[in-house]
Amino acid sequence: MSEDGRSSAWTRNIYAVCTTVLLGPALAAWALRGSALAMKCAPGPDLCNHLPLGLALRYALSVTWMINGNIMLMLGIALVATLAAFFARRPLRAALTLLLLPLAALIVPMALVYTAMYPGCTVSESGIGSCPLWGTEMGMSFHAAASVQWQVYGFVPYTFALALMLGIIGLFLMRPRPIGHATAHPHRFPDERFSRD
Repeated sequence: MSEDGRSSAWTRNIYAVCTTVLLGPALAAWALRGSALAMKCAPGPDLCNHLPLGLALRYALSVTWMINGNIMLMLGIALVATLAAFFARRPLRAALTLLLLPLAALIVPMALVYTAMYPGCTVSESGIGSCPLWGTEMGMSFHAAASVQWQVYGFVPYTFALALMLGIIGLFLMRPRPIGHATAHPHRFPDERFSRD
């Protein structure tokens, strides 16, 4: 494998790991939510078909907020993914990653929490109120969703400005390398008219 191929594989792997870390637990929580929906279990304190879906959902959301609830950690991981796309000569992907990945990392689990709420299930920034879901008390794994709006307002102006700057720099400096034509060769053969007999 060429040096460019190895470098491209590294940047793809780094990008995939960063996006998996930020979105994987939230997508796993959504898979649990979809399973409950498929089994026709409405959100509520009772078990879903005698399965501990509530406990699994709480663990998935806890991991999500442990990473994404720390704004500096979340933005750091998103920045690593952005730089990986940047050095892979994908300036548009780099700009969109820095702009959209932190938003998705917070909005995806927040949307899950609000779709799983039911009358009597309260979610507040102060953590006041209980919300048992499918046999498990959700605790702060649900209450954390209430502060997402303010977290988004805090970092979006900065990530937007940085994404715009990286996009502009990338368009001028990190364009994809042109692929050489099959007939292109650095050594030209001499013209037949000047060949010796």
